[in-house]
Amino acid sequence: MHSYKNKRPLDYYNELEKKEIEIYNNIYFNSKDIKDIDEINLNDIFNRKTIKFEDFNYNLPQNIFLLKFYKGKIIVGRKIRSILRIENKINAINCSMITASMLFGFLKKRSLKNKKITIEYYPFNNEEKKFIFNEIKENRKIDIYYPYKYRDFYTGKEEVSPEEGWSFNPEKKEYLGYGEVHFRKFTEVFLKKMNNNYKIVYDPACSTGEFLSDYKKSFPMSHTIGHDLSREMIEYAKNYVDESLCCNAINSPLKNNSVDLMFLRFLNSEVVSTKDAYKIFKVLVTKVKKNGLIICFGHTPVLIRKEMFQKYGLVPIICNGYDEERDAIFQFYVFEVK
Repeated sequence: MHSYKNKRPLDYYNELEKKEIEIYNNIYFNSKDIKDIDEINLNDIFNRKTIKFEDFNYNLPQNIFLLKFYKGKIIVGRKIRSILRIENKINAINCSMITASMLFGFLKKRSLKNKKITIEYYPFNNEEKKFIFNEIKENRKIDIYYPYKYRDFYTGKEEVSPEEGWSFNPEKKEYLGYGEVHFRKFTEVFLKKMNNNYKIVYDPACSTGEFLSDYKKSFPMSHTIGHDLSREMIEYAKNYVDESLCCNAINSPLKNNSVDLMFLRFLNSEVVSTKDAYKIFKVLVTKVKKNGLIICFGHTPVLIRKEMFQKYGLVPIICNGYDEERDAIFQFYVFEVK
């Protein structure tokens, strides 16, 4: 891993992106350029000298991820500059997708003390990264967990969206759309395999409404309900959903046990705080019928851990999705309500 080690926050575009370009150029590889191997030797990996990564938790700590579990072990990795950013399709440096280049090794230990993150791991070579990733991408049960959240350097608080919600503008709409193309494709393919008969479909933070609109094109018998905190977003979204309302998700007026399928695309880092994510989820989970589905993902890391979903009685069906075009995996939780 590469560390910034600066003791002050870096300007996002003028400084951070320059660092991320350096990291990308040093780490990225195209899997087609890496030779195939038939197996890996775990003993060889665990006999290697460990690498220690240290950085402060105000330098994109949300890019560090853990994959649980591969052969009973935890893999640590770090996102690098997104191909969507390189193609100028999003305005963020990183996106939700994880590729083979981003795997670093088996985790030995990690800690966070006085804003400093320390991670020690047994490193992979590029051939091993390709081999391991090719196995992981076929396993929808692998959990992608982001252990660190971005916090303001001065206040220590998590970054969240404005209280009145996001404003609408054409540029933001385009970026939001490009950033979830892989989500939309995977949602359609997955639910078609499920023989989808989920009629009442609810998105309590529907943004532009275009995600639900795409969903309805694939499943025209559904009735889509879109709510959002932003009046500007709802004004736009009302043309794309069957039923719309401007409201805070925690005050959702929908009756309990009234929804067949609920999309949660906002209980994420830099959107709401972890504390609020749990408060909102506790309200929303009651809206879904028995045997209904809850699907949770987002542009940024999901704040609620898989284990906490299960404590609410939800049964995990899958934990990640895969995009063939980008050869990438991403958080994509599907739970059945019992």
